[in-house]
Amino acid sequence: MLKIKTLVAIACIFGVANLFAQNTTEHGYRYVHHTQKGGAKPRPGEAILANVDVYVGKTLLSSSKKNPGGVYRYDIPAAGETVGHYPPLLDAAVLMGKGDSLTIYQNVDDNMRNYLPPAEKEEKEIRFEIVLLEIVTLEQKAAAAKALEAAVKVIADRVQTKAKAYGAGLLNAEITTRPSGLKMLVEDPGQGAAIQEGETIQVHYFGCLKDGTRFDDSYSRRQPLQFPAGTGQMIGGFDEGVMQLKHGARAYLFIPPALGYGDQDAAGGTIPANSELVFYIEIF
Repeated sequence: MLKIKTLVAIACIFGVANLFAQNTTEHGYRYVHHTQKGGAKPRPGEAILANVDVYVGKTLLSSSKKNPGGVYRYDIPAAGETVGHYPPLLDAAVLMGKGDSLTIYQNVDDNMRNYLPPAEKEEKEIRFEIVLLEIVTLEQKAAAAKALEAAVKVIADRVQTKAKAYGAGLLNAEITTRPSGLKMLVEDPGQGAAIQEGETIQVHYFGCLKDGTRFDDSYSRRQPLQFPAGTGQMIGGFDEGVMQLKHGARAYLFIPPALGYGDQDAAGGTIPANSELVFYIEIF
């Protein structure tokens, strides 16, 4: 009789665990809610700060611990905002309160499979391990946006002034010209390790034309650009420039058209054909 009761108890435990594991979000992502502290969930328009580790099989694809500050920020769409695609992190975020932990799974489609590590090509899911650290309220976001605008303006003014000085030929004595035609002005060579080809790096950047016209920057998005260095995923001059630097470096890149976008318009026409580009970069 004892054995029968034990088997029934075990069956009940596994049944409950199985039901728990099979929870799915309204958009079809399977998830497991490990820790639920009962706190308030983020409201539309708010943001979360979280630790996020992304795995496929046993391979760690990315980790927020490698981000500046060691956290990942995700903004919840505002009320009435049209969302064309619901990524796993959005579905996870609205289920969590401060201090909660959750794993959410995304099915691997054929396109995603092309980018998986060779050892994980047959995996069927990517999993996101998430711990929600803070909820950024609407009021906090408004204050942060105002502070960010002021900080970006300081960077923009400095870079645009430098770009105009370059265009006027006032920086010639400070610039190093490489055989490719790339010109560099290094403010700080960095104290970290040299950048290695294929290494995934994070770079904050501000890009403008020689006359100071801004065409893009990562500061406004509060998120540095992440890419594998020296592998051709960036325009030639940008790729070449970062490969000359170390972690912690700050520098200006003056990129001729042949190492930029050549005779093609870019950035929706903001970058005319045959434009020389100016980038200020910070490598983390």
